Amino acid sequence: MKDYRLSHLGERKTTQYDEVIYRQNSYDDWLWRYERAILASEIKCIEEGRRTRYLDFATGTGRIIAFLEDSFKESVGVDMSSDMLVRAKEKTKKAKFIEADITVEDSLAGEEFDVITAFRFFLNAQPVLRDAALKVLVPKLREDGIFIFNIHGNAFNYRIFAKLWYRMRGRQLNTMTVFAAHTLARRHGLSVERWYGFGLIPKVFYRLFGGDTMFALDQFLCKIPGMKFFGYDLVFVCKKDDANYS
Repeated sequence: MKDYRLSHLGERKTTQYDEVIYRQNSYDDWLWRYERAILASEIKCIEEGRRTRYLDFATGTGRIIAFLEDSFKESVGVDMSSDMLVRAKEKTKKAKFIEADITVEDSLAGEEFDVITAFRFFLNAQPVLRDAALKVLVPKLREDGIFIFNIHGNAFNYRIFAKLWYRMRGRQLNTMTVFAAHTLARRHGLSVERWYGFGLIPKVFYRLFGGDTMFALDQFLCKIPGMKFFGYDLVFVCKKDDANYS
């Protein structure tokens, strides 16, 4: 597996994120609408007095931090791509950004945060990088804080057919199970308090039948007991597990 650190550098990748992947009414844009609702709900449950410091890891072009920054007194985004951080600064009003690879040199050493988010990172990062990131991030989470991350490629979803097709052609498509995500969190002293699954309808249906209709149907399906296990996009809300954290 190639080093994921190198996959998001350069203006071309930055442009692709904003103008292709998250263009208006793209499949990922519809997923983001659902993720926004989850983030808003989770932050709303936190007392205002505990919304002091927020860290967005692998902040990219600033989609997450731009949405959440107004909920906190101080918001910090960290990424190693200077091109992506340029876009992130354009989208935000008061957030502070740090260009660094904190898995190599921790420029936030000794700092703590009430909420940490990490979206679109763990699925494609190689296992050693996943562990390196969590080894740095978990100690920065305050004892009563929450850590929110997503896996945008559930193995038990329609994506499994795409993965088989890729494999037949000698290529790799990354997937991750709910169990693997729980195991990753637990290995680094985090306990999954809640998790969500969304995106049961294949993205091709969004193109064929319209995003509004498919999004409404997806929202209905994900409320059926057990169906979240088959969602394309998984979001996990974690806290420190005192029994396993050291």
